[in-house]
Amino acid sequence: MKPRRLGRGLGDLGGAVAGSPGLAFGRGSSAAGDPGARQSRDPRQPGDPRPTLVCVTSGKGGTGKSVLTSNLAVHLTAGNVRTITVDADMGLANLHLLLGMRPSKTLLDVVERGAPLEEIAETGPTGVRLAAGGSGLPELADMHPSRLYRLVVAMEAVRDGTELVLVDTGAGIGRATTTFLYAIPNVLVVTTPDLTAMTDAYAVIKNVARNNATARVYLVVNHATSAVEGLEIFRRMDQIARKFLSASLRYLGHVLEDQRIPASVAARVPILLNQPAAPAAACLRGIGRSLMLEMAQRRAASVRTAG
Repeated sequence: MKPRRLGRGLGDLGGAVAGSPGLAFGRGSSAAGDPGARQSRDPRQPGDPRPTLVCVTSGKGGTGKSVLTSNLAVHLTAGNVRTITVDADMGLANLHLLLGMRPSKTLLDVVERGAPLEEIAETGPTGVRLAAGGSGLPELADMHPSRLYRLVVAMEAVRDGTELVLVDTGAGIGRATTTFLYAIPNVLVVTTPDLTAMTDAYAVIKNVARNNATARVYLVVNHATSAVEGLEIFRRMDQIARKFLSASLRYLGHVLEDQRIPASVAARVPILLNQPAAPAAACLRGIGRSLMLEMAQRRAASVRTAG
């Protein structure tokens, strides 16, 4: 399927992002886990680049985290960035619904039989590759961290040229979520202007700062009434994180409140596809460009340091 250009997409960044074959935007995590799994986790040949792992999360449900993830996946795919999107909301997965897919395989295949992540990732009508979570599967919903860590191992070990693994977690700081938050080196936290959402987002950021201190933490403000409001919320949360956690946040942008988003969810078509001219769609494209520019810059800095 030929990638579809969605307005001002990743092509705007030029060859440094979307046009370079085999480009990897960073390296996988190095978090502690099952020692046995660590020793055998990477089937790649020496020198093969690892994909960048980005975890999308939120402090509470209802922030639009999965809507953001699904649209980022569409945007990245349209920009020729080879991406696998993982629905790691264990047992309550819904990304397949937002993408209009009916997957036949789930992450249980990775955990139970050791299937490679790229083997179970299925391509949907949007061109997005999705490694689906299981909806209503108690064996996924209450999984031990050592088994969950196998999924992180599988993400790092993808060997089909994938550049980015985008991981949509459950909300909050439950065991099934913190396994990913503490192991993945890039954490994207979604909040809204609602006080409870901001409070819970800060709780997530605090846990990441204490248990994954080298992680880069990004913030997106959803349901914003304006760009000014989004930036003000970021500044407030960044100041608190700097003061009490000695940690800084990185701002990827805001998504405007837009009634076209619920309509796109009901239609099971990401808003970037069925309402590309909507204000929220423009915001989502901006977040996608910001994310990939950040990754490309860090990759370039890593290459310069290695040289």
